[in-house]
Amino acid sequence: MDVERLIDEEHPARAIWELVGRLDLGLYHAEIASVEGRAGREHTDPQLLISLWLYAYSQGIGSAREVARQCEFEPALGWLCGLRPVSHKTLSDFRSGHKSALDDLFVQVLGMLSAEGLITMERVTLDGTKIKANAGGNTFRRREKLEAHLALAREQVAQMNAQTAGEEKLARRQQAARRRAARQRVSRLEAAVREVQRLQEKKQDREGSVVRASATDPEAHVMRNGVGGTVPSYNVQLVTDTGHGFVVNVEATTDAIDYRQMEPALERCKRSLGLPRQLVADGDYTNHSSVQAVANSGVDFYGSWQQSWRPVERDAQQRQGQFLASAFPYDTERDCFTCPAGEMLKHHATLNREAGGITRVYSAPKAACPQCPHRDPCSSKNARPDWRRSITRSQEPAATTAFKAKMQTDEAKAIYSQRSRIAEFPHAWIKERCGLRQFRCRGRLKTTMEATWAVLSYNLSRWFAIQRNRDNEPALAMA
Repeated sequence: MDVERLIDEEHPARAIWELVGRLDLGLYHAEIASVEGRAGREHTDPQLLISLWLYAYSQGIGSAREVARQCEFEPALGWLCGLRPVSHKTLSDFRSGHKSALDDLFVQVLGMLSAEGLITMERVTLDGTKIKANAGGNTFRRREKLEAHLALAREQVAQMNAQTAGEEKLARRQQAARRRAARQRVSRLEAAVREVQRLQEKKQDREGSVVRASATDPEAHVMRNGVGGTVPSYNVQLVTDTGHGFVVNVEATTDAIDYRQMEPALERCKRSLGLPRQLVADGDYTNHSSVQAVANSGVDFYGSWQQSWRPVERDAQQRQGQFLASAFPYDTERDCFTCPAGEMLKHHATLNREAGGITRVYSAPKAACPQCPHRDPCSSKNARPDWRRSITRSQEPAATTAFKAKMQTDEAKAIYSQRSRIAEFPHAWIKERCGLRQFRCRGRLKTTMEATWAVLSYNLSRWFAIQRNRDNEPALAMA
């Protein structure tokens, strides 16, 4: 069989192979222990493994076993590997290993795109999407259960290591695989116990909160998906250049919501391609701390300010008219409120909110409210005898005030209106075309790498499409 005739000259697999051959794979080669001319095991060329994974993701194949199976009959995969079999374990280990080399590979592709003027970093979008983790909801356990399972797993490993050679009935390779699986289970359970401890320390001020972690993927957190359910997931953050829709940064996070992801995304961009001139994100990212962080970095931010960030009138259904907090007149010079009975509510405390901004608390005198004739309509139900009225007033940072004023302009509204079609398209692509609706790897580090492979395949697919359009432009002009 003539291998070269398996696919035509314009096939994407040839373009992927040629492109990967132009990249510097020195970091991959540096990790190869065997050297030509010396004793050692044969190693699969990194160029081949990279090309196999990039083409597989472009065809929606994310399983290492499926890639290895299709190498036996699929023409493009057979052309890439020269009709020689590739082990699924080799493919799996390569995908989830070599983190620094994969990051360098991703940056090299971005550099080539930037050299052709396809990435400018003039304006980027930031958006996140939930991708299901490789763990079930029934794998989440409390700390006591995890520690009990951990003790049993350690006992099992000890028993397997104590087996004598005369009692061995299975092949050495099968026994080694079982020991490796048992050690991996111990490692995952230890990580789950540590994750529970971390979450307990984080939520120690919340009484009655139950903290659980997955025994399969300890770093996966239960998140709400797009259809209203809750499943163990990771929140994948993508930064997309608006010029031609290329993704310039990808990261899998364990935060279920996006309001803390603005500053880390800017730091990652700064390390790779530099800070963008403009950044566009939706209301999930727009809060006081995010606006301040973007302002400090010198980036022009465009977003949607959510109404949920504004202070809410407490007990609005119980209080009406002049007894609502919004009806109390505020004296700017004396920095106090005045209640309907004429008592002044003076500044009592200042609270720094997690999402940024400052909340000032104003309280009435202790002796005023218990004997006040307006106590019933002014107080809430089940108020204590020593209760006194208090009001909160949010103090907005200067950066937030300037941001809100800017977003009222027609130019800012026009820029923000382009966000959805640019920011959400890569998420749809990697889920539909690349098949990444559920991770096959476990742990935040490996899931980030798996998402990077899918995004790299997406970038190359767009690049090849742009090149084809450029090649067809002269023919269309002549016609």
